[in-house]
Amino acid sequence: MADGGKETRQERPEGYTMPTVVRARSFYLYDRRGVRYTDFFQNYGRAILGHRNEQIQRSIKATVSRGLLSEYPSLFPGRLEKLLAMLFPDFPVIRVYSDQQKVLQVARRVSSDAIFDPAVSPEHESRTVSYWRPFLGFGGADSVMLLPILPFPGSFVPQVVCLKEEACTADIPPSDCVSPLLLDLLIKTTASLIRILSVEETVAKRMNNPLQGVFETRGPYGLTGLCAQRYEEFALEALALKVVLPPSADVPFIIPGEYSNGDIRSFVQLSRQYAGAVT
Repeated sequence: MADGGKETRQERPEGYTMPTVVRARSFYLYDRRGVRYTDFFQNYGRAILGHRNEQIQRSIKATVSRGLLSEYPSLFPGRLEKLLAMLFPDFPVIRVYSDQQKVLQVARRVSSDAIFDPAVSPEHESRTVSYWRPFLGFGGADSVMLLPILPFPGSFVPQVVCLKEEACTADIPPSDCVSPLLLDLLIKTTASLIRILSVEETVAKRMNNPLQGVFETRGPYGLTGLCAQRYEEFALEALALKVVLPPSADVPFIIPGEYSNGDIRSFVQLSRQYAGAVT
């Protein structure tokens, strides 16, 4: 695109089915021209509470002002554990790591089976290791290890592992020393999530999925069932309708917590067309 007859930067980077974002708020993204997009991606679920949380901004300023950036022991792990105990009372043993690969290694020590994902795995399947997503359950009574996908402002989120029994911890390494700043951010977002999950009206709104019956959905999550090529075509057409979808078909889309019918009306119609082609 051009400004004053001169092309400056791409509106959409090559290989992406989403715009160049210069601002984000609530469940909306804005490109450099001020065009607003409704976010059905939500950064793999890390932005499931929306973008630009004011508590996050205050927390960053307060924690940085105290110089709490380096990976030294701090008070924050204990505070995070108390919140996680509220969310997962049956999984009292908590580990926090800085590297996702370390988490996957730990999971393989507990079970060689695939990890249950409540958004995409067979609904009644039971697994030893399970992801947990807000507004959904986990892999049933057999789960002894829980890997929560918690809201967080970025991909550098501390990796949380929750264990059901002390006996599971024999071969599980202790927690890493994680930056107090990152832990404080996770504490703030987890506390916000707990408050939201306690409000029935808010939960009911997120569970009311406008694409239910169009694609395979579970709560606010869903999969299109499209092949890679068709999904890219669908995502680009959705982008033209000012809706941002995940980068690939295997990543669940997530219904925003806030949107108007006008924001998504044309997108829902487009979804029915593509769903009809699948069936």
